[in-house]
Amino acid sequence: MKKLFILAALCLAAMVGSAQTGSDQATATLQSGDKVSVFYGRDALKYAYEAARDSGDVITLSAGLFNALEIQKSLHIIGNGFVKDEANGKYPTIIKGDLTFRPGDVTDDDGETTSEAIGYDGTRIEGIMHIGYDRENIELLGSRTVKDFSFVKCKLTRGCDVNVNTKGLTIRQCVIADGVYLQYLDLCEKAHENLYIVGSYIDGIGYHTSDGIVTMDHSILRYPLNYGKVTNSILSGVAQGVMAENCIFMENTPEYVIGAGNWFDCQYADIFKNDITELNWNDAENYFELKYPEEYIGTDGTQVGLYGGPYPYNPTPTIPQIKENNIDTTVGADGILKVSVTVEAQTEN
Repeated sequence: MKKLFILAALCLAAMVGSAQTGSDQATATLQSGDKVSVFYGRDALKYAYEAARDSGDVITLSAGLFNALEIQKSLHIIGNGFVKDEANGKYPTIIKGDLTFRPGDVTDDDGETTSEAIGYDGTRIEGIMHIGYDRENIELLGSRTVKDFSFVKCKLTRGCDVNVNTKGLTIRQCVIADGVYLQYLDLCEKAHENLYIVGSYIDGIGYHTSDGIVTMDHSILRYPLNYGKVTNSILSGVAQGVMAENCIFMENTPEYVIGAGNWFDCQYADIFKNDITELNWNDAENYFELKYPEEYIGTDGTQVGLYGGPYPYNPTPTIPQIKENNIDTTVGADGILKVSVTVEAQTEN
């Protein structure tokens, strides 16, 4: 019964959001243990965050516009997706402004303060579009290694600055249009350990250190990869020392390539179904679909690019999506309001 109640609450929140495009009706539903709370308006995410525990809670966002904030807790924040499809009644969850993740200090009853006692390890951000202006982007900050942070099915229009060492940072089925910029801390042995990008479009990856390995699989990278390993992907080039296997290189044959099974100096008209002349992101459905997928097979036996691999690109979030709903306008004689809801949820891949 408890699970059914929570699912019903999330479905109702999604129902409200799926029919709205304005920020005044945006809702944030906080699941904290057995308790479910709903908050409204552009600051709904802020209110839900303030009510959440330091770790383990889930905040589900409707479609609509939310103000950004600084996050110092380990949470799952799941939105309605970043795709706008008015014909089918789908609208995105938009977070606007400077979205920052930073460990928090804790002061005990005796006035003693422990620096960065509360972290954001294990945080998962799913199904949101982030919009920032000027230097308003997403930043990961702190003076200790952040573990198991993930972006899933998100669109980051201003990119992401990783100004902290990481272990287990995952970017899955995302669009990052302004790149990922990797900083590092001198105190740690590994700057970015097990950084995994899969089923995603990345404009570019900027480095301020070579002490970290990026593993990119079944993705598209607009600019060359300078460090790490790339498999089953489509990109413009790689630097010396980068391992590349079963990748398509567009109009480029790198001078130094470590690895086998690659295709070099490929022409756009020969690779893609759509009329593509460069590796710029386009919101059109299946935009980077291969013209002959059976000819470009990756190391795992699936097609190279976004639509193969363990997590083929799919922007639909894993929370229930309202496909159809019918709500009576009046309460029956028995005091019951009849509600019929049909939902659809995307699986993990």
